[in-house]
Amino acid sequence: MTQDSLSHVASVVANGWRSWPERWFAGLTWKGVAIVAALCLVNALRRTIQRFFDEDYELGACLLQLGELFATGLVTMLLTTFAVVVTYNRVPATPRLRYPLLVLAVVVGSAVGTVILVAIESRLRLENFGDAGGRVGAMLLVFVAMWARYAGLGLLIAAVFVFFRQREESEAARRKAELDRERFGQQMDEARLQVLQAQIEPHFLFNTLANVRRLYQTDAAAAESMLDNLMRYLAVALPQMRTADSTLGREAALAESYLVIQRIRMGRRLAFEIDVPQSLREAAVPPMMLLTLVENAIKHGISPLPEGGSVQISARVADRQLRLQVADSGQGFTKTSGGGTGLANTRARLVAMYGAAAHLRIEMNSPRGVTAIIALPYAASAPTTSPP
Repeated sequence: MTQDSLSHVASVVANGWRSWPERWFAGLTWKGVAIVAALCLVNALRRTIQRFFDEDYELGACLLQLGELFATGLVTMLLTTFAVVVTYNRVPATPRLRYPLLVLAVVVGSAVGTVILVAIESRLRLENFGDAGGRVGAMLLVFVAMWARYAGLGLLIAAVFVFFRQREESEAARRKAELDRERFGQQMDEARLQVLQAQIEPHFLFNTLANVRRLYQTDAAAAESMLDNLMRYLAVALPQMRTADSTLGREAALAESYLVIQRIRMGRRLAFEIDVPQSLREAAVPPMMLLTLVENAIKHGISPLPEGGSVQISARVADRQLRLQVADSGQGFTKTSGGGTGLANTRARLVAMYGAAAHLRIEMNSPRGVTAIIALPYAASAPTTSPP
C-alpha cells in the first residue's frame, strides 16, 4: 500500500472517528442532561422527604439516602435517555418504524437501569429478608414498581426529545430551503443578465455596421476611415463583451471610440466631451452599460435633429456611489427616449447585479435634451475576470 493510500485511509478513519458522536448522539446536549438530572433529583427528594419528619430524623442519614437515590435514579434515566437518542438517530425516519422502536428503547433502557437500581438498593436495604425466597419476592415487587415509574419518565423524556429534535430538523430544513431559494435566485439573475447582455451586444453592433454600409454609399473615403475606427473599436470591445465586470476607464475608451465613429458619420453635427477623472478610471462598472447610454443619446437625441447636438460624459463619486452621467442636447423626451430596449435592459441588469443599491434615472437637460444618470455602488477597482 502506497503512502498516499495510507494517508487516505488514515484520513477516512480520523473523519469517521470525529463524526461518530454526531451520528449517534445528535440532539443530546448538556442542557438536556441537566433536565434529566433535575427530574432524578425531584424523584429522589420525593422518596426521601418523608424521613425529614420522622422522630428518629438524622440529617446525615437523610442526605446520604438522597444522594444514593439520586445517583441510582440518574444511572437509570441516563441509560434510557441514551437508548432513546441512539434509536432516534440510527433507525430509519419512517414513523411506522421509528416510534415503535423508540418505545422499545424506553422499555429496554428503563428495565436495564431498574435492574441495576434494584440490585444496588436491595443490597443496601433488603438485608432483613432472611430467606432467599422472601428476598427475591421483595426485589421483584420493588423492580415492578420502580420500572413502571422510570418507564413513564422515560416515555416523557422521549416525547420531549422527539418534539425538540423534529423542531430543529424542521428549522434546519427551512433554512436549507431558504438558502436553496436564494442560490436559485442568484442563478436566475445571472442567467437573466447573460440574456440581457446577449440582446444588447448585437443591438449595438448591427446599428454600427448599418451606419458603415450607409456611409459607403455616399463617401467611400469616410467609410474607409470609419471602418478602420470600427476595427479598432472592436479590438477593444470584443474581449470584454462576455465578461461580467469592467473598469470605467475601459468603458470610457469604448464610448469614445463609438463617438469618433459616429462623428465621422455625422460630421459637424456631433460634438462630444468626456470628463472622467483619472482617479476613477479603475472603478468597477458593468460592461457595455455606459456605451448603451451614449448610443441611446445619439440615436434618440442627436440624430433626429438636422443641426445635431453634443454629448457630454462625466463620472463622479458621491455618498459612496459612482454616478455616471450622459447628457445630450438633442430633441429631449419622446415616446421612446425613456423606454427603449437599451434602457430597459440597462435597468434590468442593474437590478439583477445590485438590487436596490443601483438605479438608472432619466431627466430633462437644460436648455434641451436628456440626461441619463446611472448610480451604483462605488468599488475602487474591478476584479479580474477572464472571458469564458
